[in-house]
Amino acid sequence: MKAVILAAGKGERLRPLTETTPKPMLKLLGKTIIERQFLALTKAGVKEFIIVTNYMEEKIQEHIASIAPPHTSIIFVHQENVRGTADAFLSVKSYLDDDFFIGLNGDCVYSPQIIEKAIDVLKEKKIGLGGKLVKDTHNYGIIQLDDKYPTAIIEKPPKGEIEEGYANIGIYVLPTEIINILEEMIKQKEISPRGEYEFPTAINKLISHGDYKTALIKVEEKDYWFDIGLPWTLLEANQKLLSLCDEEKEGKIENNVHIEGKVIIKKGAIIRSGVYLQGPVFIDEGADIGPNCYIRKYTYLGKNTRIGNACEVKNSIIYDGTHAGHLSYIGDSIIGENSNFGAGTITANLRLDDRTVKMIIKNERIDSQRRKLGAIIGNNVKTGIGALFMPGVKIGHDTWIGAGTIVNEDVESKMIYYSKPKNIQKGKETNVG
Repeated sequence: MKAVILAAGKGERLRPLTETTPKPMLKLLGKTIIERQFLALTKAGVKEFIIVTNYMEEKIQEHIASIAPPHTSIIFVHQENVRGTADAFLSVKSYLDDDFFIGLNGDCVYSPQIIEKAIDVLKEKKIGLGGKLVKDTHNYGIIQLDDKYPTAIIEKPPKGEIEEGYANIGIYVLPTEIINILEEMIKQKEISPRGEYEFPTAINKLISHGDYKTALIKVEEKDYWFDIGLPWTLLEANQKLLSLCDEEKEGKIENNVHIEGKVIIKKGAIIRSGVYLQGPVFIDEGADIGPNCYIRKYTYLGKNTRIGNACEVKNSIIYDGTHAGHLSYIGDSIIGENSNFGAGTITANLRLDDRTVKMIIKNERIDSQRRKLGAIIGNNVKTGIGALFMPGVKIGHDTWIGAGTIVNEDVESKMIYYSKPKNIQKGKETNVG
């Protein structure tokens, strides 16, 4: 059995997180997205992998090599021009010698059960399309069904045309014949208005030939799927995965620590006196928490993080090596690796007018549909004391934020960003003596 993982994209909508990390290598609970796919596929019996890469491909190659089980065959294919799913699958043509293969988008988080269902469809030699029932159908490619069997993919139907349907979730079981169809589309120059050879068009042609039975690989209520395309979808996936974790307490817990709900405390972590943990919370290896801080539900604290006295962290992802020493608040935010927050740094997560938080994504102001959303901060960011981030701002990597600065706009990478005090009044010298 062969699996093709598409991992070439730049992930521009996830900047600044993807400025230093390829999108498939963003972490959830300490494991990268592509690692989660890889391990689930190997557990289901897949031993041959073709991974399509481009952006920061050396990092992906090194990472996969470090986690691949013995006797696993891995081929990396460079996608010269990243022009969509169809072009990505065409790039692996010479490596597809089996009748059927499984294909996955490398930036999606799939529950292992979905991958197992896809493997079952592959063994039956059917065309399989992964789908999740949604109501906002205009945002997705929608799988058209005859009874329960897929007959076509309708790409982003007009709003209101389809009340609800199964969204294409980017996991496919396909015969290698799909490559011939894609080549014919190129020969006939069947280019979409977006300037791409559309993969759903090729799938529709394949199904219409009637040579294969089809199956819907359905996301059931117990399953999960996340398309990690926007910063806040990382928070949503983090919340779901945390809710499914089993409790684990391997680290050191001092006296007078209050724990409410489920917690995961990895080996080498230390929870100091006076800490209040409100689970589910995941504290990774080597983290140093407390004393006297409040870690609220759906928080992930990465390896060797430091959260100190009188800090509060809520519903956030804080990646490896980041420090918030004391008197800081981090809410509904994502903080990159090896950052350092000066005392009193605040990430505001609620607008004064109580409206949903908007964020600038690729020069467009996007509504997150979230009432609470803090800051998205890249790697190696430093803040001075009393720095304040307004809801929905993004801070690029290797940036310094000056003491007392209110950040109400996005800040690019490698910048020094600070405010100067105005209208300072100086009185006479004090008489001390």
